[in-house]
Amino acid sequence: MSEPYDRWHKSRPATGEKKCTTHNKVPSRSHGQGKRWLARWRDYDGNQLSESFDKYDDAKKHLSKVESSVNDGTYISKEKGDTLIQSLAEQWLADLIFRNPRTEPHYIARVQRYIIEPLGHIKVKDLIPSRIVSWIKNLLLSIGEAYAGLIYTHLNSILTMAVDDDLIAKNPCASRSVQRVKPRRQRKAAKDLPIDWEASEGIKENLPDRYKPTVDCGRGLGMRQGEIFGFSPDDVNWHQEDKVVHIRRQIAHDRGTMVFAPPKGGSDDDPKDRIVPLGDDLANILIEHTRQFPPVEVTLPWIERNGPPVTVKLIFTSRENKPMNKNYINYLWKAALEEIGIIQAINDRPVGRGRRWEKCRDKMMHALRHLFASEALNEGVDVYTLADLLGHEDPAFTLRRYVHRVARSLDKAREAISRRYRAVP
Repeated sequence: MSEPYDRWHKSRPATGEKKCTTHNKVPSRSHGQGKRWLARWRDYDGNQLSESFDKYDDAKKHLSKVESSVNDGTYISKEKGDTLIQSLAEQWLADLIFRNPRTEPHYIARVQRYIIEPLGHIKVKDLIPSRIVSWIKNLLLSIGEAYAGLIYTHLNSILTMAVDDDLIAKNPCASRSVQRVKPRRQRKAAKDLPIDWEASEGIKENLPDRYKPTVDCGRGLGMRQGEIFGFSPDDVNWHQEDKVVHIRRQIAHDRGTMVFAPPKGGSDDDPKDRIVPLGDDLANILIEHTRQFPPVEVTLPWIERNGPPVTVKLIFTSRENKPMNKNYINYLWKAALEEIGIIQAINDRPVGRGRRWEKCRDKMMHALRHLFASEALNEGVDVYTLADLLGHEDPAFTLRRYVHRVARSLDKAREAISRRYRAVP
């Protein structure tokens, strides 16, 4: 093993040279300047590298560590570790492949605001676990845990890339201190339904007539809000006995512009469309609605704001025959929740003109998808079929996120077990 080099004294002094009184050695030209002990080693390519230390023992420990890492293939040069987090993050973004062009601006905005702005000036070698823990705590103070969990996965991926590129030896996100505080990506599903069937009836009753059947599309077809807004009468086989709805589009937003797009996660190559059965009762509700409010043809770009124009006849439009505005509908929805006593307003301003309510994210229109899922399971639909109806690739995700206790479920369980006992002679 190599020995640290003494910068302050000559290793081969000439005969008769005067020694210093402090160390009893012949001083060099660097005597008393900078750090005394120089650790010198060679990297994989044979290049000599060095680092200075005040103490011999520190230099010796560093040499031992470096030479060991060179021998076992885990050595990382100091220069590579000087790479800034900003450079890594920008490279990570540049290497991503987005099937949906609307996704890219969201990634860029998240990484810029929550990773590059607070951490971009730090060298990757200096991003130690304690710094990440502080970053996570500050993140949780400003945004919800699920969103913070998404940002954390981005940083974790960036640092994994740094490990793969031999910029650092290990990912600091893998440390126990970070793992203890890392935010959960998914919110834990509530045991009870946020909106049960009776509450959904109350919401429907307090919505304007032209929007009432949106409740039925959510609780009866499992549609997301954007899919309800993009629902067309042409998506239904009205004249067949076994009616179905072909859910094949949503209204989404690309940098502030409304667009038609495939359902969530879909693209032109893999649209993620799905087929959902339509009962006669719900079909009659939709038929009556289209008689009262005839569908309107709407033209929007496809997938992105500069995409080709697509014209679709929509079941639900605004009073001005325009695409549904989610902000306005959400105002009406919260007003309906207030009317049936589920939430309370926190000011006295009119609905749609600045009225505000207590937090109720779990009780918005998406809660109807949870109602659809839980009622379907309660009535005996298997989880694999339900996952297909909801557009989930993983049935386990369906169980984790969309299953809640519903009314009568305990009675059904009691009766099911009792039937088994009654079947025994």
